[in-house]
Amino acid sequence: LIAAAPSSESAHAITKIVIDAGHGGSDPGNLGTGRYKATEKDITLNVALEVGRRIQQACPNLEIVYTRTGDTFPTLKDRVNIANDAQADLFISVHCDAFTKSSAFGSSTFVMGMHKNEESLRTAMQENASIYLEDNYEENYAGFNPKDPDTYIAIALRNNVYIDHSLHLSKYIQDQFRDEIGRKDRGVRQAGYYVISYT
Repeated sequence: LIAAAPSSESAHAITKIVIDAGHGGSDPGNLGTGRYKATEKDITLNVALEVGRRIQQACPNLEIVYTRTGDTFPTLKDRVNIANDAQADLFISVHCDAFTKSSAFGSSTFVMGMHKNEESLRTAMQENASIYLEDNYEENYAGFNPKDPDTYIAIALRNNVYIDHSLHLSKYIQDQFRDEIGRKDRGVRQAGYYVISYT
């Protein structure tokens, strides 16, 4: 999941990146098929730390901020606050897609936006449902209903200013998945994930 702030004319506009390892602590995320012991929270943490290490190695002057570095459960609101308080230029949230078809494979990148299809809406609703694991979720997320499609439309309309930058970066990421790593390119999609809608 990618949220990119509007860039300046400078080619070096990005100075701070927040990397979010999805789920964690009491929220295991996608449990997979049971064939492996690792759950989504473990995989996302490993990937997030490795992405940060590689970015830091390639661009030592960039500041990397993590929403978690261990098996903790920052709420969705905590993750957003970390990114916004850091005034990050880029927010990357790492997740493992959960599919209903066992034949599905590959990599995709999501940006905030209108739901282009039913699958994107289903995935966003599933990821945002972790709100219900939090204490006082009614109070903390007043006005945000993860089960209401109208919630996602309102978010998309409010945040369209960021979409072009996010789409451009996401296409580059997908190109790298396909061309450098050899993963199936599942494309760039738009969805109303809370963490990329409010950063």
